[in-house]
Amino acid sequence: MKKFLICSPGYNPNNGGVIALHKLCDLINSTGAEAFMHPFENNYEFNRFNFCKVTLNFLKNQIRSTYRPYRINNFFNTPVIKNFNSIKDPNNWIVIYPEITFGNPLNAKNVVRWLLHNPGFHTGKIYYHPNEIYFKFNSAIKEFNYPGSTTSSNELKVIHYPTEYYNKNDLSQNRIGTAYCIRKGRNKKIAHDLNNSILIDGMSHESISKILKKVKTFISYDTYTAYSIFAVLCGCQSIVIPDPGITEDQWYPNPSDRYGLSYGFENIDYAQKTKHLVYEHISKEQEKSYANVQNFISECYSFFK
Repeated sequence: MKKFLICSPGYNPNNGGVIALHKLCDLINSTGAEAFMHPFENNYEFNRFNFCKVTLNFLKNQIRSTYRPYRINNFFNTPVIKNFNSIKDPNNWIVIYPEITFGNPLNAKNVVRWLLHNPGFHTGKIYYHPNEIYFKFNSAIKEFNYPGSTTSSNELKVIHYPTEYYNKNDLSQNRIGTAYCIRKGRNKKIAHDLNNSILIDGMSHESISKILKKVKTFISYDTYTAYSIFAVLCGCQSIVIPDPGITEDQWYPNPSDRYGLSYGFENIDYAQKTKHLVYEHISKEQEKSYANVQNFISECYSFFK
């Protein structure tokens, strides 16, 4: 059977996409198949206007990857292969790239792209190849097709919630103030009063969880961050600032993905009425992750047979 190689940055507990990539490796190995991590690599688009900048970025990334240890989560089963060129029979491997990857830097024959966000969202560019297969993370990812390639009808939703931090333990009896995050919503105007409001961007899970257990309301300018759900798990009122022109149904077509969350300030009643469903929902999502990965493996084996 073919083995899986997952291209990802080193483990970062504050980056949802990176957590998902490492968790995918862990779950593949838990099924009896074989999966390994590989330090993230990317191709670069050179032209006469960006030559110096791209060259400097390439050299910086090469130095960083050479001398900086590759971080893993010690609770995950994620063995690491640092040099794909050293692998014997590379055609017997399926390489998984996150959607931000430009081209096919490992020159792999069997390529999967995991659409953790809408293609082109982060970079403004899409450079994929024919004969690849794409898996959407969840219902929030827009329909995507690339000439000569296949987009699976099955979602590859892999969830890992650090509930050791985000829970109902040691909640404050007198909640006051707000906390908020910007993250990918940095182009939005601030829509709430910043007095007595704490920005959590860049903090550790331990620090964030303590804040979320004390404040009354959490506001996210990033429409898809897991911190909105973490806030609900800590008993917060959780509000998501909408993206312009995106309706609630377009934001998350699956209603269960919206439990406990107010899309804008006008949907707080819905969030309050459904917040009790959040823990059960994420528990089921974590159970489904294993089944999703099993289906993913079977589909990959069939596609690349």
